[in-house]
Amino acid sequence: MSAAIAEVLRVVRASERPCGVLLCGMTGSGKTTVARALEAELTIVRFTVDEWMIELFGHHMSRELFDARLATLRGLIWGTAERLLALGIHVALDEGFWRAEGRAEAARRIVAAGGEPVLVYLNVPLSVLEERLERRNARLPEGTYEITPEMLASFHAGFEAPSTDEGIRLIEIAA
Repeated sequence: MSAAIAEVLRVVRASERPCGVLLCGMTGSGKTTVARALEAELTIVRFTVDEWMIELFGHHMSRELFDARLATLRGLIWGTAERLLALGIHVALDEGFWRAEGRAEAARRIVAAGGEPVLVYLNVPLSVLEERLERRNARLPEGTYEITPEMLASFHAGFEAPSTDEGIRLIEIAA
């Protein structure tokens, strides 16, 4: 286990409130791997958006349909996550949280449900993401989408790296 994951475990275990762990990072950065590691070590419910989307709706759909289904799924996940936090149960939200505005809203919802937000940022250079996604696309594990180099470039252009200025406890995992 990496020292960074050990730090996340320490923070969650030491919290007096249930934690809402926000896994932030680009596609291929290792968010789901970290979420699974937390799930193996803690009493935590993991919500991995891509796995749910593929299980419920499959791989291929128009962008408009994808966005509509994603909005519905996010509503269901957040309703369940807020209820779990209110019951005192930790949650791991494996969604990316690419924009500061979305992270702030997620933190607000976690606090409103009685939880403590913990932002885990997987900071991986673009060149490493490209290599990882090329390998992942070649075998396309269950619960993952194929991500083309063009898609990754578009995603990267829209990503806002988090900072401590956002006011959310931040744990950075660098690759």
